[in-house]
Amino acid sequence: MASYVTAYGTCFMACLLLPPVPGLKKLVWFSAAIALITGAGWFWLQAADFAGAYDVQDVIAALPITATDTRFGGLLLSRLGLLLLAATSFQFGAERLALLLSGAGVVAESWLGHGGAMTGPEGDVLLMTSVFHIIAAASWLGALPALFIALRRLPLEEARRAAQTFSPYGIICVVTLLITAAIQYLYLINSVTSLFTTAYGLTASVKIAGFVILITLATLNRQKLTPALTSESGRQQLVRSISAEITLGLIIFLAAGLLLQFTPPAMSSMVG
Repeated sequence: MASYVTAYGTCFMACLLLPPVPGLKKLVWFSAAIALITGAGWFWLQAADFAGAYDVQDVIAALPITATDTRFGGLLLSRLGLLLLAATSFQFGAERLALLLSGAGVVAESWLGHGGAMTGPEGDVLLMTSVFHIIAAASWLGALPALFIALRRLPLEEARRAAQTFSPYGIICVVTLLITAAIQYLYLINSVTSLFTTAYGLTASVKIAGFVILITLATLNRQKLTPALTSESGRQQLVRSISAEITLGLIIFLAAGLLLQFTPPAMSSMVG
């Protein structure tokens, strides 16, 4: 998911915010390659799990069934296909088409989460919340590697303009993430105690802590480091801060992935 949203975020930056920057095509292809490799591995392991397979031949036999008869298989392969088309479009200069294709793949991730698995009004709310949550995260965190490259390679004035242009979009994404995270908390956790007594809650706490630190760094970037981007020393300070944000973003995506493996406390209580 981290690689996927990086490809999307790079398309987002290229379409809406940045002058031409050397290296963005390589970033899109690198991100797409990592996403395709890890996605293929995920598909293989999930097929083995679905079939209870323990040897290669049994897993191979289970692959077509997983692809055609499960929502997971159809969604995963469709998302990887969209990403490959997006990277190809970006390579040939169709940045907006690449943004649309990769964005569709990012949004489709929501149907692999808890909201996609639930039925009824609760499932509908969680699914729509997840769509906005994921697209906001992708537009903010996924764009950071492209912003990092731009800050390093553009002339100072253009680098400062890129950082200033990105800032309002970042604020919109942060507000969206806060609102959607609050809704997800109410539906999936709904207990402060569960944040510290369940595997789901502890993992969510790590994600929340990382998010708080990210907002702090983003505020520092907006209020102090971006206005100070008038010298090479100012450039280096902002680049280091963006690097820290990227690292925290990876931790948050890791936590988000782990959350899919645990049962939310609120769902456990409903079952009980």
